[in-house]
Amino acid sequence: MISRTYDKDLIPNRFFDKLVDITVEDLHNMGAKAIALDIDNTVAVDSFYKVFDGVPAWVDMVKKAGFPVMILTNTWTARARIISRKLGNIPFIAKAEKPDGKNFYRAADMMGVDISELVLIGDQLFTDIRGANNAGAISVRVRPMHKEYVLPIHYIPLRHREHVFLREHGFGDKI
Repeated sequence: MISRTYDKDLIPNRFFDKLVDITVEDLHNMGAKAIALDIDNTVAVDSFYKVFDGVPAWVDMVKKAGFPVMILTNTWTARARIISRKLGNIPFIAKAEKPDGKNFYRAADMMGVDISELVLIGDQLFTDIRGANNAGAISVRVRPMHKEYVLPIHYIPLRHREHVFLREHGFGDKI
């Protein structure tokens, strides 16, 4: 059971099916001035190097619209570097220890924006969304794009807890 004291920090500011569904207009409407991207199940297959279709073009589009973009991920440095190259050598912070907020602030500082102008786009409530909300960033949840194959003993119960939480709070259609 999830404690009600954590309700607020697990509810994203916005929901989208996938990253490439988010438009430049959506970002402007959110008040975003910079974008931080999670990797796993947001831009790439969990624990692998395959970037989802359309993601490099999406990153180019938002960069051309004037948004600085970077990766903020809990994955290891070598993998973050490879994904960064696939997305046009965008900056990255690896081993970010999300939901800890320190690297959200670091990302905002690196991109020259206030934390309230940074949008974090990710798929996990307990790391991405909680971290963004607690830091004061704009949180956007996308549906996980792929099933986790590495560490299923960790991810199966985690995804179940997310689904229960979303259903209990009237977001069952966002699972």
